[in-house]
Amino acid sequence: MLTSSELISKRRERVIASYIEANNINYENYHTSGGTKGTSEYIYSNQKEDAHKIIEIFYTTDCRAISIQKKTKVGADGLMIEIAKLATTHIDDDFIVNPDNVRILTGMSNVMWEKDMIDKTPYCFKYKIFHHGKLPKSDLKNLKNALIIIDEVDVGDKEFQSLQRTLEGAGLLDVIHMKENNNRFVFISATLTKQIYELYRWGDLHQKYKMSIPASYFGHKDFLEKDLIKEFYSLSSKEKAEQWIQEDILDNYGTDYRVHLVRVTAKIAETVQKACVRKGVSFRINTSADRLSDDDIEELFVTPLRRHIVLAVKGFFRRANLIPNNWKLRIGATHELYTKIVDNNVQIQGFPGRMTGYWRNYIEEGHKTGPHRTSIKAIEEYNKIYLDPFGINSYQTAGFKKDIKGNISANPTMLSAKNIKNLVAVDLPVPEKEVVDIKSYRIYSDREIAKNVCSKLYEKFTPLKMNEDGFAITSHHGISKVMSLVEAVKLVPKCYGLEDEKRGRRLYLPCYEDTADNTSIRFVIIIHPGTDESKIEECDSKFTSLILPSDAE
Repeated sequence: MLTSSELISKRRERVIASYIEANNINYENYHTSGGTKGTSEYIYSNQKEDAHKIIEIFYTTDCRAISIQKKTKVGADGLMIEIAKLATTHIDDDFIVNPDNVRILTGMSNVMWEKDMIDKTPYCFKYKIFHHGKLPKSDLKNLKNALIIIDEVDVGDKEFQSLQRTLEGAGLLDVIHMKENNNRFVFISATLTKQIYELYRWGDLHQKYKMSIPASYFGHKDFLEKDLIKEFYSLSSKEKAEQWIQEDILDNYGTDYRVHLVRVTAKIAETVQKACVRKGVSFRINTSADRLSDDDIEELFVTPLRRHIVLAVKGFFRRANLIPNNWKLRIGATHELYTKIVDNNVQIQGFPGRMTGYWRNYIEEGHKTGPHRTSIKAIEEYNKIYLDPFGINSYQTAGFKKDIKGNISANPTMLSAKNIKNLVAVDLPVPEKEVVDIKSYRIYSDREIAKNVCSKLYEKFTPLKMNEDGFAITSHHGISKVMSLVEAVKLVPKCYGLEDEKRGRRLYLPCYEDTADNTSIRFVIIIHPGTDESKIEECDSKFTSLILPSDAE
């Protein structure tokens, strides 16, 4: 009869053997499919390093839940597999997890997510993976010494939905149960803002981990800095549909034939299709929420293109859908579905999110892509809140809204303090006020003074652009507006441009102390890093900068 130590050793060997087999299958799939199946490495080095650090947190602390904040398409599948592998092969017999007690779940109703995870996961975990529709079969009752990984945790996590009912029914959403039964959770998503706020209130039971980003990754921030993200607009009219096809496709790509993606409703699909006919562009529509057929893939991404093709989709190419790099290289312009009220998570996880990934070298070597039309404001807010979830920033998604002052309005989810039994909740942090370094700008009310300062510092002063009401307008990422003084000062750090080139570099921002009064014009001169200090001192000795009103800081 096997001793407890011998049994653990045999389980450890079973996991390792299963992991090696999965690695070999991935290698074969990748190299026999031309890179469309599998990945160049089964688990990448950054995923291994992150997984090791996450297991170490569990091993060295009393933490019961770790939220993993990641970027879209940075590689969560490999991370989840590696976390499960390390937990079930750990050297400490008192810590090791029985592979039968691993669960990989999601609240998404996504059959293909489940199939893809089962296909790539080591055999020992294949029957432990469940999407929304299979959650009742996940067998969570009586789990002990378990590891429960929940992917895309911000989907299907509302109160009374299947995910909460399943976890609660098994007694898992209970602090005493977690500790007495030694169960641990991992929550993962690229759009985790709301959940980070809820999990913060778990106190020491929770830790936040940010997944590492390799240098080869190209993300939302990179697209924005390269001016590849453009503002979306409604395609419901004949004129706007034709404008998108003409400007973003025909004028932009000419005879460099590409596949272009547009998200549609039934009505918009008809409008775009007619516009394609008039413009001589092929039109295809995919109504599936899962994947393209083999014939579709052959036509769109394998056979040489003889004309531009617009592929209209509804629910496809959203979160958990991968676009391989060789497909990305065939994709040109994209246009997300325009909505008056923007859900940031939806925009982040849509086409721009699918186009992120490990292909920086292609873009930096000159490959043309985009424009990718979405809400610029959503991308900017996401980039900012990703870096500092509790800082002075704003964000909105379904059931959650945070304004620039830090005020939060949110609907409860399964992770809310009130839904975790025996939790002694802690208060949310008070955000520190964001202050733009006063040395990084100067404010003047006189145009001639502003011109003299710019000319001294940069030997250049660009003319003002005026609207029909006599206001100077300021453009930022393609959006022109009459800007307030407060807005202009907050924008200063974003005006330095890219480090390796001067594109996006602004010298000054025309704005108004009162945006309803065109006589209250102000000029915010940006002091760029590296500007000659002697020239700055000379300007300061001649011209006195105004001070931002204290009630506006």
